[in-house]
Amino acid sequence: MIVFSGQAMLLATVILPALAQQTSFNSGPEEWTTFSRPINRVAVIGAGPAGLQAAAHLLDANLTVRLFEKAPSPGGNWFYTEEIPVREEYPGTKYTAPEPQPAEYPATRYYAEGEGGISLDERWREHWQPRPVWHNLRTNTPAALTRLPGVHHSPDSPWWVSTHDLERHVRAFASLHGLNTNDKPLSPPHIPITSYLTRVEAIEKSNDAWTLTLRQLQWLPESHRLRADWWTETFDAVVVASGLYSKAKIPTIRGIGNWSTATENRQYPMIHAQSFRHPERYSGKTVLIVGASVSATHISRTIAPFAHRVLASTRANKYRDGYGLNILFSFAEKTEIVPEIASFEPLANNDEGIRAGRITLVNGTVIHGIDEIILATGYLTNTFLPDLVNPRKLDNLHWTGHYIHDPTLAYMLTLNKQYVAWLNSESLELGGQFVEPVPLETREIWSYFLNAHYKKDYLPHENWTRFDNLPFSEWPKPRSPDGEYKVVSW
Repeated sequence: MIVFSGQAMLLATVILPALAQQTSFNSGPEEWTTFSRPINRVAVIGAGPAGLQAAAHLLDANLTVRLFEKAPSPGGNWFYTEEIPVREEYPGTKYTAPEPQPAEYPATRYYAEGEGGISLDERWREHWQPRPVWHNLRTNTPAALTRLPGVHHSPDSPWWVSTHDLERHVRAFASLHGLNTNDKPLSPPHIPITSYLTRVEAIEKSNDAWTLTLRQLQWLPESHRLRADWWTETFDAVVVASGLYSKAKIPTIRGIGNWSTATENRQYPMIHAQSFRHPERYSGKTVLIVGASVSATHISRTIAPFAHRVLASTRANKYRDGYGLNILFSFAEKTEIVPEIASFEPLANNDEGIRAGRITLVNGTVIHGIDEIILATGYLTNTFLPDLVNPRKLDNLHWTGHYIHDPTLAYMLTLNKQYVAWLNSESLELGGQFVEPVPLETREIWSYFLNAHYKKDYLPHENWTRFDNLPFSEWPKPRSPDGEYKVVSW
């Protein structure tokens, strides 16, 4: 689902501004909530919808904010570009070791074309990782639920907002708060807020401060080179808003490495969904989509008018099947559903595409004649601190997104209704601003949208009332390292 209406905003709304005035929370174990100094300087990682809102609220609280974004512009996943990410890694294929970090900071290095066997274009794309949205992508939620505070879609906007309109919408929010590229601080001490094309290489906590290692890359057109600058900055708190789509997840299917090296007309017939851009590429072809969630189903509907034949290899999903989410994640009508893939049989020649190759399914069926494969198999999360916060299970995170043992580290992962209630409760004690729940009008639009476009009575308006009355005892509890839920009171 693509929802960021801005009604539940954010850890930045209450907690960090409050910490700027004191050194502890009013509840919870002392070792988790007592700090040696107030919070004054905060880093926000990511300039998508969540990161921009976090930075805006922190600035409103008169905190010193630095916003880091590895892309050239704000927008997060809604920053569209014709560029595609560098080729994803497949099992058994050649692995390029990451470039070692400088021994000392700050440091500068220049790159020429082909240096180290890597083109400047590859270095550029590897640094900022173009986002996984395609040219004619549209949201699967109505415009009312995909807007940011203070910025409105035009009255004649369609139900489904295009990626280009949404990109402009997010950029407008960034400009409204002085967070766009080249925006200068609006008031003294005129400390720069944004740093685009800047990737966070590492985060470390020492001496009660967070140290970020940063790398910025920029083109030098006059010499046709790239310049990389490394440096470090320290902060009292860190907000990670880098999203959930940082690295392509490649399934470990026997033979997939062999197939991943196949080419035809200098193109790879097997790609991850992050590199999908235009459906016209698949005109008249037989296409196999691997996966059954948002990207898989949306791509099937996008390419169906062009492709000769569309197949989708899926496996059971207890969440999709249990909650009836197939109404949201539905394939194009012409899509043929086939079982999970057991193996890709070796190709006789990797220079002639994959059409002659054979794919064995888990039920023993063998399919062939596939022209292109799109792996819509998801992404791996980057928590920056895997030793503290497991990227798979998100252990040690409170449901509000804070790192339990040190809430000066927070992630933009929250549940709307619970978060609104919690923020307002904390506001009563800490003096923060109050946050409104989802407006009645937006609820009615959402219910109508689902009933009209997906399934009648899937989310009646009465469901909102039942959800609002959900008692605290039934709210999600933070998960401990051993996988068990426990109560943590802040």
